[in-house]
Amino acid sequence: MATIRKYRGKFNVQIRKKGYPFISKSFVSLTVAKKWAITTEADIERRIHAVIPNDTTVGILLDRYTKEILPTHKGQQAERYRVQTLFGVLGDLKLIHLTPKEIAKYRDRRLKKVSPASLKRELVILNRVLSLASRDWGIALPQNPVRMITLPRADQARTRRLEAGEEEKLLQSTNPKLRRVIILALETAMRQGEILNIKKSHIDFQKSVLLIPSTKADVPRTIPLSSQAITALRGQLRASQKTSRGVIPLIESTIFDYKPRGLSGEFLKLCRRKGIENLHFHDLRHDATSRFFEK
Repeated sequence: MATIRKYRGKFNVQIRKKGYPFISKSFVSLTVAKKWAITTEADIERRIHAVIPNDTTVGILLDRYTKEILPTHKGQQAERYRVQTLFGVLGDLKLIHLTPKEIAKYRDRRLKKVSPASLKRELVILNRVLSLASRDWGIALPQNPVRMITLPRADQARTRRLEAGEEEKLLQSTNPKLRRVIILALETAMRQGEILNIKKSHIDFQKSVLLIPSTKADVPRTIPLSSQAITALRGQLRASQKTSRGVIPLIESTIFDYKPRGLSGEFLKLCRRKGIENLHFHDLRHDATSRFFEK
């Protein structure tokens, strides 16, 4: 049965019915509020009004998103990790219990472990999943709880650059593959994902250029290669040919076999061994672009 009450100058309609989620909406006009209440109650009776099945959980939606939507995204590896994080905390929660209070609890819990920027990336995915469920999957939430909580301010953009002696320490790595990746990052200002997607067919040694077919801006580009970058690429090609032992794959593989998290972890371990503090792999790109600008 619908109830209407005046709250903060508006008429708030609340509909409660056993087996259905709580529905609430506010109107400026009492007449419009009454009409909406009558129409919505009638739709519920005729099962026209989109509702959330009692057994639907957040995990069911995240699983569907992973199977149907995620494979179409370029950054699916990092996004898949965030989906798994959401699943681990909210997966068993029924949608009818997914309230702003629950999202706020998730926010406060995650902020003890990750930065505000990382939290926002996770909640962007959850917001996208809930919007898809409402728009395309026939599971309409009365409200999107992600949009009703307060988010912390994002971290300021990092401006970390290599300090005196740090480049030499990084290039003293005993891991030759990691050393080549670092050289490419400093010589080309390429993103981590772009480096890890390099294939032999992308390299033109005669013209000293590298094709990047898939970029963040979705526009392919070609970049010049310095002598150090060419040396690093040749060295990695020789190393990857030795590990392949002459086997010719049906699909051309990348010359680096790192996964994004694996590369970040190796870089972090190297920094710790060399006593370099507060340096992320992406900072190498910032340092490289700054050098190009200074030149």
